[in-house]
Amino acid sequence: MIKEFEGSKKIIDDIKLIYGNCLEVMQGMSDKSVDLIVTDPPYLINYKSAMGLNCRNSKPILGDNDYSLIKSSIKEMYRLLKDNSAAYVFCSPKKIDYFIRYCRDAGFIIKNSIIWVKNNWSAGDLKAAYGGQYEVILLLNKGRRYINGNRLPDVWFFDRVAFQNQYHQNEKPVRLLEQCIVKHSDRGNIILDPFMGSGSTGIACLYTGRKFIGIEKDVDYFEIVRERIENGQF
Repeated sequence: MIKEFEGSKKIIDDIKLIYGNCLEVMQGMSDKSVDLIVTDPPYLINYKSAMGLNCRNSKPILGDNDYSLIKSSIKEMYRLLKDNSAAYVFCSPKKIDYFIRYCRDAGFIIKNSIIWVKNNWSAGDLKAAYGGQYEVILLLNKGRRYINGNRLPDVWFFDRVAFQNQYHQNEKPVRLLEQCIVKHSDRGNIILDPFMGSGSTGIACLYTGRKFIGIEKDVDYFEIVRERIENGQF
């Protein structure tokens, strides 16, 4: 069962948006109540887009230096997942060691560190570092979850969302999220995203016939998700 939290919004039967702290919300959910987790948590790098206002909602990411938040939320994710299920957790190559440690400590088995190759690269230190062109997606198992359909390689090529089309400065492409969802869940399953951001995981669930629970503590992003889904801005 899921407790009702102030600010919760049920848009349609298969979509539930919850405004609040993800730890508090997850702690109010029952053990083994979700089929898959696909989430893009804070990367622990104090990121803010250099493109500034070119993104419709560019600002510091809440909790982007909170290591205890990531550790505790991963522990809760493990508890909420059913046995023999999976999770996809995005992270930065710069902090992957922390994410892997927290996932293993929670009980997860690391099945892959998937490399997502984007269509451009980051700025960063222009004089002393090469341009970053990829992010990492950890494929985690609680028990053993078989892959649906054909086996894929662990390097995925999806264009990042163009700045002028972004609702969130770290927005992930819906097609990428759809691939995560269809490979490790079935139609009608419940997908959880504790760090909902602009709601792209929820949009991917609509496209693929899954149920979605999204949690977001930034009220601006929560309203963006609500408007996206209510107005069909996919």
